[in-house]
Amino acid sequence: MERDQKTILVVDDEPFFREEVVAFLSNATFAAQGWKVEATASGEEALAWLERASCDVMLLDINMPGLDGMEVLRLMHEKHLLEQTYVIMLSAYGVYENVVAAMRGGAKDFVNKSEPLDQWIVRIERGFEWQELRRRKQQAEEELRLLAREVGHDIGGTTYFVLTQRVQALSRRVAGDPECERSIEVIGQILARIKRLADDLGHVAVALDSSETWRWEPLDLHRLLERLVQEFSYGHPDVMVAREWGEDIPPIQGSRAQLERAFHNLLTNAGRAMSDGGTLTLRTRREGEAWVAVDIKDTGIGIPPETQGKIFRIGFSDWRNGKKGSGLGLYVARRNVENHGGRIEVTSAVGEGTTVTVRLPVQAGGASPGATP
Repeated sequence: MERDQKTILVVDDEPFFREEVVAFLSNATFAAQGWKVEATASGEEALAWLERASCDVMLLDINMPGLDGMEVLRLMHEKHLLEQTYVIMLSAYGVYENVVAAMRGGAKDFVNKSEPLDQWIVRIERGFEWQELRRRKQQAEEELRLLAREVGHDIGGTTYFVLTQRVQALSRRVAGDPECERSIEVIGQILARIKRLADDLGHVAVALDSSETWRWEPLDLHRLLERLVQEFSYGHPDVMVAREWGEDIPPIQGSRAQLERAFHNLLTNAGRAMSDGGTLTLRTRREGEAWVAVDIKDTGIGIPPETQGKIFRIGFSDWRNGKKGSGLGLYVARRNVENHGGRIEVTSAVGEGTTVTVRLPVQAGGASPGATP
């Protein structure tokens, strides 16, 4: 599809209405703006069409024989087609329940078939604007991914190796000089921080890599968490770990690398908040048939209300107990969870501790990220 071409797919089982919409949207005025209109007569045909090509805006009838509009939405999400399509639902009824169900299913807008067709234009144009913003976001993320990968590789690889070797050589030559030995120690601490930053940049690159996102495999959530908790305990011997594993927790479909990194970063953050010791509680539970929730609760310093909305932003770091991080760990955790169609939330009180809740769909594409568990 050409960069300036805008494709609309009309999906409706009523021939007269479908042809009327196609004729209206295919007139010379819209064609001059790069609009291209395609049509299918059923949900089955629409899915087959989307697997061959892509469209910017889909006008999808909610009531059709065979696969209705809601089922098409569900299958689009399962096939990872929904995130790249601006879906406007069509209905001859327009009842509130249809609107709510469509939006929860992943649709972006909703129109009543009885509305004049010229009133649909602003909604379609809004879909084109959404696509342009999505393309810009993808371009910015790809540039960020390449930057993080290259900078992380350069700093954490050759540069770190050469500097470490030079510092070790200098340390042997200044042995016995307290001031020089202290300087070498400080340089070593700075190098260690640089290496951690380089590693975090590598994790950012993975989180932004779409090819990594879909390397799904069945994962035993308890086994994954148990291994990370054991590693956490070695580094935080003063923190007591309490496990509250839920029953009948099904396997999670996902990327092992991304989910391990997400939970590792969340545990690391909890440990930093409890530098003087405390209790870490890990809790898992089912939420309906489609979702699993994981609570990571610490008894640390807590997060001020004005800060809670910022902690998952890239580059944000504010540790009042002096345990400052790179500002990338929580961003990577959030991004990796969202790559799986999940969500991450935080509740906290200063001086009492923090609870981070991760919600993940049981099956990849099994539920809409925007749906309420």
